[in-house]
Amino acid sequence: MRKIAALFFAFLFSLLAPHALADVAAIHADKLPQETAVLAALDDAQQLEPYSHSWTNNWQYPIAKEEVATRLGKDLGFLTLALKNHPDNSELLLLTGLVASYAYNLDVDGSHETAISVLGQAQKLVPSDVRAPWFHATLLCQTDKPSAGAAEMLSIEGSHAWDQLSAAFWNDYVECAGITNMPAHLLRAVDHLKKLHAPTSEVTTVLTETTPKRYDAFDPKKEYEPKEVWQGKQAGENTKFTSTTCGVQFLAHGKWDVNQIGLGNSGCIANFSTGPYKATTRDLYPSVVLLVKQPDENETLQDFSKRFTKKGTFESFLPDHCPAATCIAMKGVQPGMYKEDGDGHGRIVVFERDQPEFPGLIFETPRELPKPNSDEGAKVYHAGQIQQRIPGKLYYLVLLDTAASIEEPAMKDFDFFLANLTVE
Repeated sequence: MRKIAALFFAFLFSLLAPHALADVAAIHADKLPQETAVLAALDDAQQLEPYSHSWTNNWQYPIAKEEVATRLGKDLGFLTLALKNHPDNSELLLLTGLVASYAYNLDVDGSHETAISVLGQAQKLVPSDVRAPWFHATLLCQTDKPSAGAAEMLSIEGSHAWDQLSAAFWNDYVECAGITNMPAHLLRAVDHLKKLHAPTSEVTTVLTETTPKRYDAFDPKKEYEPKEVWQGKQAGENTKFTSTTCGVQFLAHGKWDVNQIGLGNSGCIANFSTGPYKATTRDLYPSVVLLVKQPDENETLQDFSKRFTKKGTFESFLPDHCPAATCIAMKGVQPGMYKEDGDGHGRIVVFERDQPEFPGLIFETPRELPKPNSDEGAKVYHAGQIQQRIPGKLYYLVLLDTAASIEEPAMKDFDFFLANLTVE
């Protein structure tokens, strides 16, 4: 289970000073059994937490590692015995879970299993208490299941107002976001800590300085290669394309052909051919196009939409999906465009988005670290660079170009694209 301990990003935490904020502070001493052994274990956990909250292979603390491990092992034994007499004391379960987690970070035998068990019991007893899932998520983030831990952190975040969660939670969240390569989530958590006026820790200080350096600012004069702007990943039979530069993510059906994808003078573009569909005289391939660009000076969204309605006649329509709060949607007819296969029947949907406070946040998901070989020691892994979003407000266009004779299947492709389009 200690596999994750051998893997670190270059900026992570094992070489830093002890934490300034503590999870043990979340334990309510007055709700514990008022027994000498239990209260002594609580006091010991408070003293030893700075040295055992996270695993390290570079022990440089003023107390011997063996002494910390021995004391935590004894504390865990006393707490486990106390649980036999107080099995329904949720506070005791939470304290035991924390001490077991810290003992795990000192490689105490059986501590991981104990931590998982008692934290699970605590969550069943008081399902509305955030501490059991928080402690459980923090533990997973320090094992070989950091993605599962990060997912639990995100679940807690999603069901609570950020300022109702403690600074200690956000410190643990910062570490987990770093381990699972979620820099935007990490920076937002650091921002929450600042707004909570939490004491500055060396961990958050280092991360506040180093994480922004992972982002490469957008350079309008640079000629970007498509692979620098767009990343594709299989999603079942489809392909998920993500561009942090363009602030967009979408699905392309596995049968679609990529005509063009990249970043040019006119902005980000992704152009796909769908089909083929049987028209009146031949097979035709509808086009679905996405264009993302900064507005020209004083250009309104209405002005932007008019760029694409100069040929043919257009009228408003209500799209099944709008990726923003409001959309301008137009359908057009270009007479005789496809000759015997019918008039051109186009659709355009345009909308705008302001730059978010933490670009790329909604595209991040927890990532697993590379698995080491069993005979390898500790390794340092450097997280890659990230292309920063084009700054400021962006205008988005989604366009369908098809013939009247195959409008029905082409519209299904268009709706599929809009339904699976995410913009920040």
